Amino acid sequence: MLDNVARIRLAYFAVVVAAVVSSVGCKRAPTYHRDVAPIVTRRCIRCHAGDDASAPPRLDTYESVVGAAPKIKYTVQRRMMPPWGADDTGICRTWRDALWLDNAELSTLVAWTEGGTPEGDPVGRAHVQPDSVPELAHVEASLDLGFDYKPGLGPTSYRCFVVDPNLDRDRFLTGIRVRFSNPQMLAQVTLFAPQTIAAEAEAIKLDQDDPAAGYSCYGSPRVDPATLVSSWTWSTPAQIFPAGTGIRLAAHRKLVAQVHYNVLNAGLNASSRTAIDLQFDDNVREATYLPLAARAMQLAPGKTYAESSAEMTVTAPSTVFGVAPRMHSLGRTMQLDRFRGASPSCVGNFDHWDFYRQRLFTYDVPLRLDAGDRLRVSCIYNTEGRAEPVLQGESIRDEECAAYLYMPSP
Repeated sequence: MLDNVARIRLAYFAVVVAAVVSSVGCKRAPTYHRDVAPIVTRRCIRCHAGDDASAPPRLDTYESVVGAAPKIKYTVQRRMMPPWGADDTGICRTWRDALWLDNAELSTLVAWTEGGTPEGDPVGRAHVQPDSVPELAHVEASLDLGFDYKPGLGPTSYRCFVVDPNLDRDRFLTGIRVRFSNPQMLAQVTLFAPQTIAAEAEAIKLDQDDPAAGYSCYGSPRVDPATLVSSWTWSTPAQIFPAGTGIRLAAHRKLVAQVHYNVLNAGLNASSRTAIDLQFDDNVREATYLPLAARAMQLAPGKTYAESSAEMTVTAPSTVFGVAPRMHSLGRTMQLDRFRGASPSCVGNFDHWDFYRQRLFTYDVPLRLDAGDRLRVSCIYNTEGRAEPVLQGESIRDEECAAYLYMPSP
């Protein structure tokens, strides 16, 4: 598995090196107005234009971009910004609404910061629009927690809240939008649907037994059975499901909203109120998540690279519209491969894993699977800080290796 990951990385870096070499050959050094401002406008302004003190810093003037130039160089080179966790070079397919700098854009930003950040002539500056932001077509219900929550460190910063969409009949959820009062506080929201009355009752009991609002949860809602509904992160306010598909929500049933708060980013005195808007459409195909997950995993401690993997064989022709990867804080890389016979092809690489940016990634072009195809998920972790084996589980000390495949019904 490591050989396969290495193969993909070598191919990826070959593309990067080619782009850098190409950019070096250019005679014109990049300037802010001609080269940098259009990139920042397209890729960054959607998040870096707010006036709220808790919003990310503004990047809408030459002065503000120059002031952030060292950080821009550092974060774009490491693919930390824009915040997107799926490789979009095409080596491992491409993704809808990807927040991704192509290699030419990345090379331009790095060359500009290393070349003294020249301003250039504003005359003739290209007028471009920011990348479009997905939006819900309509809202039919909202899950409002109803209060400002002030998390602390540890278990109180990873919470599950029992919420009720008040459905009088089964509905198909086609998108969610998360609203919050403090953008620095909210890192991750995942919706789960308890599948039985007993599981729903257990979630309510966990809530009642916990002295703080909601109850402590980290990787799952801690009730079984429960299925994934949607996984969202702050960089995309609305998470729209693949066109023509939706997740069934049962009538008269509650959901569990798992919220991860970033206390280190926002501060111990910060709080946030959260609401989740729901979009329904009853004229779509039902979709479900098929988990491809490692079972009973055990990672050796003290390793720069510890690995876990799982495989499954496709039994009938099917289509994958998207992937929701799931690892915990030790995760570094996840790769999804399809095998036809002995020939592998990478169909998803999440090489810049961030526990706070889990979400559903939707393919630009759905992945077609034939009967007999094999799928393998491969996960890499760094366990250097652990003295004991790391086990599969749901606590902050545990890990998981799972790719949830978003698949519509035949």
